[in-house]
Amino acid sequence: MPRWIGWVLIAMPSLSILGTWLLGTFPLFQLVAMVLVIAAIWDWRRFFDKSRTMLTIFGLSIAIVVSAVVAMAAYRPPVGGAAVQSVAMISCIALALTLVQLYRGEATVLTVIRGWMYAVAILGGITVYQRVTQDLPALSGPFPTPGYLAGSMVAGIFLMPVGFALEKDHRLRWAYPVIAVVATWVVWTTHRSVGFAVAVAILLVWLALERWTITAALVFVAGVVTLIFRPGGVPLRWADVGMEPPLDATVHSRLLDAAWTILRDSHFLGVGPGGLASHWPDTFVGYRGPYSALMEIASQYGAAVGVVLMCALIGAVAWCGVRLWQTRGGPLRSVERAPAFWLALVILTLPITTSLQAQWLNFPLSALVVATLALLARHIESPQGRALVWSAGPGAAEETAGPPDHGDRLDTEPDGEEDPTRSVGPGRGDTSP
Repeated sequence: MPRWIGWVLIAMPSLSILGTWLLGTFPLFQLVAMVLVIAAIWDWRRFFDKSRTMLTIFGLSIAIVVSAVVAMAAYRPPVGGAAVQSVAMISCIALALTLVQLYRGEATVLTVIRGWMYAVAILGGITVYQRVTQDLPALSGPFPTPGYLAGSMVAGIFLMPVGFALEKDHRLRWAYPVIAVVATWVVWTTHRSVGFAVAVAILLVWLALERWTITAALVFVAGVVTLIFRPGGVPLRWADVGMEPPLDATVHSRLLDAAWTILRDSHFLGVGPGGLASHWPDTFVGYRGPYSALMEIASQYGAAVGVVLMCALIGAVAWCGVRLWQTRGGPLRSVERAPAFWLALVILTLPITTSLQAQWLNFPLSALVVATLALLARHIESPQGRALVWSAGPGAAEETAGPPDHGDRLDTEPDGEEDPTRSVGPGRGDTSP
């Protein structure tokens, strides 16, 4: 596989952010994703990933397509909204399938997480620039609302402990905790204090797992307490000030109930992609969605898709549990256990982390978040990478169970090209960017 694919993987998060900030509505992220999709199709010609992760995504995509067709036929949502939502959902599915197909092992995961680290650093720089040059009550970075910025940062913070555990280059390891702390500050500037609480909890768990000095933990906790309880501190709300009206737990529960009512009135078929806006109650002036990814998807694509999605997430958590049980005895911060532990934690907190913006599918980085979670699930299913057995046909191969064989090694690629996401150890030809 060409080396440039690794560079595209690592640059994709940053390009999506810079494209949103500098180019407005220009679909830079979609174009970069399309390049990766084409590369995955080319890779698919030689060998098809038959992992449970790949088959689960295929099954979920079929359920989404069938439910979307039924809901659109029944309720005929606005064409413009349906097109936007359909593109968002197709992007999520296509990018998830792409990263799973391009998966080669631990180094693939590390490459994507490095890309997230650079993207979070860029978001931090944009936020500092916005803080210095503009007088805003809540910062939103390159995104339309502060909730999108908070969601991006929380997703990045969750991945930093995984990158720290997998990173073999000691010159880069220091960057992961630094970026996580900067991202936590950025979440605080968005006045999404629920997201800020999640970010602080992630850092505290990370401190506990790494057994860093108690002094660092105490200093960090003291700083957090100072930020929260100082005069004018941030109350515990989903949205305090900014471009959206205040959102506390009472209003949030009413929004969830409104989405449930829409789903129930549609006979649990959903109102179709993009139909949520046209069916949203007029009583919620300024609130543009349920602030829940699951209810947003279920109310548009139907209860069946919601149930299938919940089963897939529960299955991923079960895989994480199996992996943690198989590697019991080692520390949770180890290379073998950290991805499973943090993926399970991410999935279990999805109801909170996806509630930071009104409509999660319109989140500019939602497709990348879904694809990264799928890649982590694929890694946990087979941490050593996929094993390949070359068939009699020219350039064809099929995947087998067990540890990787020589068919997936750098020196035996059929076309003589190196795999940019396959690492052979630090100082010995590490090909990850």
